[in-house]
Amino acid sequence: MKKSLIIAALIAITLIYASFRQTLIYDLDQTTAVGVPYQEIPRGLASLKAKTCGSCHQEIYAEWRTSMHSAAYTDPFFQAYWRKDKHEWSCLTCHTPLENQLEQRIARFENGNFSQPQFAANNRFDAELQQEGITCAACHLRDGIIYGPYSAEQLNAPHPVAFDERFLSESICLDCHEVAAKPFSFLRSGICGTGGEWKDGPYIKKGYRCQTCHMPEVTRPLMAGQKRLKNGRHLWRGGNSPEQVAKALTIAATPVTNNQIRIDITNSGAGHNFPTGDPDREVFITARLINKDGEELQAEELHIRRIIIWKPVMIELSDNRIAPLETRSLLLTIPSGQRNQGLKVEVEGIYQILSERARDKLESRYGLKEYPPIRYSFVKKTFNIR
Repeated sequence: MKKSLIIAALIAITLIYASFRQTLIYDLDQTTAVGVPYQEIPRGLASLKAKTCGSCHQEIYAEWRTSMHSAAYTDPFFQAYWRKDKHEWSCLTCHTPLENQLEQRIARFENGNFSQPQFAANNRFDAELQQEGITCAACHLRDGIIYGPYSAEQLNAPHPVAFDERFLSESICLDCHEVAAKPFSFLRSGICGTGGEWKDGPYIKKGYRCQTCHMPEVTRPLMAGQKRLKNGRHLWRGGNSPEQVAKALTIAATPVTNNQIRIDITNSGAGHNFPTGDPDREVFITARLINKDGEELQAEELHIRRIIIWKPVMIELSDNRIAPLETRSLLLTIPSGQRNQGLKVEVEGIYQILSERARDKLESRYGLKEYPPIRYSFVKKTFNIR
């Protein structure tokens, strides 16, 4: 009884403490709170805008324009969630990383606390650059120099260039794709813990990095007239791409007895949990047993998701996402009298960006409109049962 009272008291104190804390959902540090300081236009360039880069780097620019990086600020889901979170300033550290993209700049932090910034007007704010989200300069520009995976001797560039080893590692990605929860959060991993999931998985030991899958390697000139070099396609395909999501899973059907079929779903192609990223994302894998007349005899579904309570404190209720190389199974039973009579198993995977309930709330309360589909089919397989 005494132990129960102590636990109840601790929970009550935590809830009261949390209710008076700021609404930040991230544990901020120098990297996640500050972003990229103001950048001047490098010598040899007309502006910091992506289209300036694209005048020479045409293929890379065309790829970037199709990416979610280019829509990091304008994406309707981000804008709706940002309104829901009362325009929480820390979101912009990743969605518009350059100080040049911010209407309000951070002047200082109160008592050195990264959760208590003091803002000032940004007289050098570039509204057009803000619309570009994670633009070229956000990753490549620092103090008048364009950094990348090549030395200046390898390039014949019209602007200052230099080598940065971060472009050959995962660290440049994890600044944003490994977001830690704030203190007094009861989570087993970060809010968007893709980086941590990869570090805990098997592929880091094999030398794989984020770019291996999300920036497929290609050999080409960086601009017309230059020599061909190995570089990555600037696509960063992820949960918004059915083609990329389809690469994550291997699905197989195996008879285990005379009247039972096991459907194995293996995360064979993702170096992190499936799904990953935004906790709202969920996956439905449905296996259906169909007879020769097209009638459904049985159906089993695997619902894969992470469930978090956000307020007044963050608590993770469950997480059944599939870790790298992990297998989940569904079992179908063939009814008596149906054996070896033209049976087949149909398996479909549905990826859902967010639930219908969350979508409806964003529409009615936070102005979500003209958004892409929240739900799509990413795999369909048919297995004939002999």
